[in-house]
Amino acid sequence: MMNQEKQGAEQTDGQRDATSSGLPIYFAKTLAGMERLLKDELVELGATDLVVVRRGVEFGADMSTLVRICLCTRFAIRVLRPVLWFKAENTDALYEEATKWEWGSVMNPSATFAIDVTAHSEYFTHSQFATLRLKDAIVDHFRTSSGIRPNVDRENPDVRIHLHINQNQVTISLDASGRPLARRGYRPMGAKAPLSEVLAAGLLAKAGWTPDIPLYDPMCGSGTFTVEAALWADGYPIQWHRRKFAFMDWRGFDEEVWWDVRDDLKSERQFVESTIHTSDKDYGAVSQTRAALSNMELDGRAELGRSDFFKLIPRDDSGIVVINPPYGERMEVDDLDAMYSAIGDRLKSHWAGFSAWIISSDFDALKRVGLKHSSRETMYNGPLECRWVGFELYEGSQEKKGNPAEELPAVTDDVSPEVITGEDSSVVTNETLPDAASDAAEASKS
Repeated sequence: MMNQEKQGAEQTDGQRDATSSGLPIYFAKTLAGMERLLKDELVELGATDLVVVRRGVEFGADMSTLVRICLCTRFAIRVLRPVLWFKAENTDALYEEATKWEWGSVMNPSATFAIDVTAHSEYFTHSQFATLRLKDAIVDHFRTSSGIRPNVDRENPDVRIHLHINQNQVTISLDASGRPLARRGYRPMGAKAPLSEVLAAGLLAKAGWTPDIPLYDPMCGSGTFTVEAALWADGYPIQWHRRKFAFMDWRGFDEEVWWDVRDDLKSERQFVESTIHTSDKDYGAVSQTRAALSNMELDGRAELGRSDFFKLIPRDDSGIVVINPPYGERMEVDDLDAMYSAIGDRLKSHWAGFSAWIISSDFDALKRVGLKHSSRETMYNGPLECRWVGFELYEGSQEKKGNPAEELPAVTDDVSPEVITGEDSSVVTNETLPDAASDAAEASKS
């Protein structure tokens, strides 16, 4: 199996449309810093001929493997199928090349379509105009060849097309996933300061957490760490509840493949009884987390409680604690330096034996934690450049473990929070964001 790594490129220049064995080539997008996690996951899911690039992995797969990947991947934002690539330095050249391609091979003239765009180019300074010209090329191609004009549908298209422009290199791909894979469908309406689902899954993996290790999420916010951990432990594919992917509307799609793969995944399920303690001092945050778990039929998989981290005593002698504290751009706090210093003091005095991990974009405040870090990585939470910092906490002054019932008080709300489920709208990448932040912003919009 070919396994390459290409530095510097966000996506290969589309020089191959099939593997040596004739399998179609796909491209899985991820967040900066998560490429190796995605590569290992794709190998486990059956992908071949992998090429690791910046913020993504190119791979070969048959249809059953593609279905498996779209259902199971925790680390991919989208999966694309490149179908056309060429060089162009203006929108007229883009139009001419795109008009000549046989669009009837991938969609019907009566099908609806939508176009997403990512552009990093001095030649294409207005990405939306490039999108408009590609739309014109597709419409004119069908109008000339069949007399039928396909329509644009941004919300629920039959075919979603991705336009990627890197300087003068244009790559046009079919979106296999449709709604971004980062959107699991569990977020309740009104969730505040969300952490991207893909980012949370990657951070847990980078922290070394597995479902057999006790996990504490004491500043849970909208519960992304908790729900991602519960989904992992549950054993079903991360997108098990999803019934619609863009590849289902491709010409030649065989629905039996879909059901065969789902049957196989159901038989392969490995549930792990996991210990997840989740809390926040804010009542609304705990309610949001409960709603998110309920949306995925994970009620009871985490113990939820309303508690202040600075009064919390862990029940276990070891485990992993993940902390997503406030940082300036995300949430206002009167004195961040004092808060981060207090976090460090609390970890040192009460969490000996644990690995603690903190994500923050406030690098000065992180220094106030006052503990020697064992690991530090640059990640992106939306447009914010962050550090994911790990600390190994050794024996020191530690209070005796208290009564469990007193440590993590249960929330006893009589009114269930409103639970919202349904499809999310599509996203157009914001070209004004820094390169590594643009995909992170896409993953965080839910």
